Amino acid sequence: MDPAAEALAPLLSSLVDYERLRPDRRLWDLATMRRLLARPGAPPRPRPAVQVGGSKGKGTTCGFLGALARAAGRRAGVYTSPHTGTLLERLAVDGRNVEVETLRRLLAAVLAAPGGERPPTFFEAMTVAAADWFTEQAVDLAVFEVGLGGRHDATTALPVDAGIVTTIELEHTDVLGDTVAAIAGEKAFVVRPAGIGFTAAQGEALTVLRRHAEAVQARLLVLGEQFGLRDVRWEPQGCRARLWLPDGRDLSVFLPDAAAFELPALALAAAAFAHLLPAASLPVDPAPRPGLACRFEVRRDDDGEVLVLDGAHTEQSLLAVAAELRRRHPGRRAAVLFASAAGKRWREGLSALLAVADDFVVTELSGTASEAAEALAAHLRAHGARCEVAADAASGLQALRRRAGPRLVTGSFYLAGRIRRLLDEAQR
Repeated sequence: MDPAAEALAPLLSSLVDYERLRPDRRLWDLATMRRLLARPGAPPRPRPAVQVGGSKGKGTTCGFLGALARAAGRRAGVYTSPHTGTLLERLAVDGRNVEVETLRRLLAAVLAAPGGERPPTFFEAMTVAAADWFTEQAVDLAVFEVGLGGRHDATTALPVDAGIVTTIELEHTDVLGDTVAAIAGEKAFVVRPAGIGFTAAQGEALTVLRRHAEAVQARLLVLGEQFGLRDVRWEPQGCRARLWLPDGRDLSVFLPDAAAFELPALALAAAAFAHLLPAASLPVDPAPRPGLACRFEVRRDDDGEVLVLDGAHTEQSLLAVAAELRRRHPGRRAAVLFASAAGKRWREGLSALLAVADDFVVTELSGTASEAAEALAAHLRAHGARCEVAADAASGLQALRRRAGPRLVTGSFYLAGRIRRLLDEAQR
């Protein structure tokens, strides 16, 4: 149990948490956020600010934005979700989590706001608290990660100076729509009227984003067109490349211990950072690592084998994890511990992993709606994989450790975060 969540339970327990309830339709809008942001005595919104949306790579892009700011000697406030260990991870300034008493004070002020047709949700309250704290801390850059979609997400009620849409794929189809075009239409609202947007989207999704940007008279800068990485070279210590930016700069880049899927996030973050803080240095040789939990986080197991924790839960993100495993461990088959929150496209995700693994342990999540482990196991066995069903995450980790090869925990941030906590507890 998270001690911070326990300490804040008297404030948070009455708030609806849609992250855990996983509704099959949208039950929120921006009206409550706008009321809270305009409440009597509310501080001004932190500026400059950037909103980061998309289907995958949001957290990594936010992490790079914060890391670039710190390396350049600037203060960044970064708001992300979900958390993997403690609720306090969601709000960070200069890479340090908010303290529990500070968050208690911030939330109490938000929840004391008068009026409104409904109380704020958990995510709305946390979003306003983050914005208030970043203003208090006089950050040089405020970074807000979208929770779900874009059009109606709580972070969209905040004024920002740039929007980033990483990539777009089928996800949360019950709420966002059942086509890539429909989902892109929801996420496109991260690009604000008369503003500027940065994206790595491709194909049909990019067409929708372009159409939206034109309709709202915004500039849309596209990875590979107005900025990007070229001359990519892999070395044992990391990745070297050239970074070209919309302002004409061409910079040498070195990302230590790089994963291939981090490169688009670094390029997006660097391009947005250069726009938002043009007078700041852009330290990319070497580029600072954000050190994000459960994003291809590599541990060493007791027997010396690699244990990777990754919260990937979409088809494309799991394909990226599989590709990184193949790159780092050519010719070796992985063993996988997997669980999925309800409503995810887990069949497509497992298909991505079958390219690098044929030995699986599956379990169910606690604290949120979960797909049945037996359904996951039946699917894997039908595709020729070995599969064991574990009662919970702890027994799943034990079963995973009995398997040879690189070990991967994935399918959900809830699962990866739970395993991370178990590993940390064992080391104390």
